[in-house]
Amino acid sequence: MVLKRTSLPRTAEAVALAELRDAIVRGDLPAGAPIRQSAAAEELGLSVIPVREALKTLAGEGIVTYIPQRGYTVTELSPRSVDDIFRIRELLEGEAERNASVQLRPEGIAVMRVALDDQRAAVASVDVPGVIAGNRRFHFALLDHCDNEWLLRFVRQLWEALEPHRALSYRRAAVAGDFARAEAILAEHDSIVTAFEGGETALALRLLADHRSGGLADFHRLLTSAGN
Repeated sequence: MVLKRTSLPRTAEAVALAELRDAIVRGDLPAGAPIRQSAAAEELGLSVIPVREALKTLAGEGIVTYIPQRGYTVTELSPRSVDDIFRIRELLEGEAERNASVQLRPEGIAVMRVALDDQRAAVASVDVPGVIAGNRRFHFALLDHCDNEWLLRFVRQLWEALEPHRALSYRRAAVAGDFARAEAILAEHDSIVTAFEGGETALALRLLADHRSGGLADFHRLLTSAGN
């Protein structure tokens, strides 16, 4: 496990939360890996208490799982759990996108385009963290316009639960030299933002729904590959 302490003036719990989450997304803590509170606290130069509180937060987000008598482990997704998450995403994220699209203005669409350009550059340079960050910025350039705070909060939680597994998918593809799906995602993103730029909001929302369905298929392929 490699945890990196930053010098930002944050609370101890905020530091622990950010560094544990980043370690999981980077793959330093893979699915199923145990998280030893004392070891993590020592690496971060913190007491066990903020680490324990951070783990409770991550458990609430579904990123880690608490097992009595065993402690915390990084959550392993099953095909059923992926289906359940994407079903909720279909309902909540689709509603958030519709809400956000009403508030979306040309400058917001421009932010989506910039995020897409950043993602494209990251794919070209095989920068997996950059690809993940660009993908998230692209979607939240729209979603952040949703004016329903609770709806957006739940959507973020669903994204957090999937992010480590999304990162694993990109890393495996990069190692294999397979960039076909990454390029397809770029093309899908381009079609979405182009539709918004052309004022075709209904088309953009349909493309987002199709894009989400493609993401579900990606996760099932990842789980099938992991099981082999």
